[in-house]
Amino acid sequence: MINNFQEQARQMGASGEMLIDADPAKGFFRVKLRNIQPEHALPQFTKGIVEAISFLAKSLNLTVKEYIAEEESHE
Repeated sequence: MINNFQEQARQMGASGEMLIDADPAKGFFRVKLRNIQPEHALPQFTKGIVEAISFLAKSLNLTVKEYIAEEESHE
């Protein structure tokens, strides 16, 4: 399944890095995406990861509260 997603990403020209900083004893983690290509895909990558984390948390019977900043208009 992962191979299928990786192949789709390759075909779209998508790539980048994810940095994860975690302190399990405190229940803390944060994620930073960088060098996402194509650059305009960064919001979609971010939203997809947030949705995946939210889905996982809900499946573990956790209440999920999200704050997602609104995208800026570039007009």
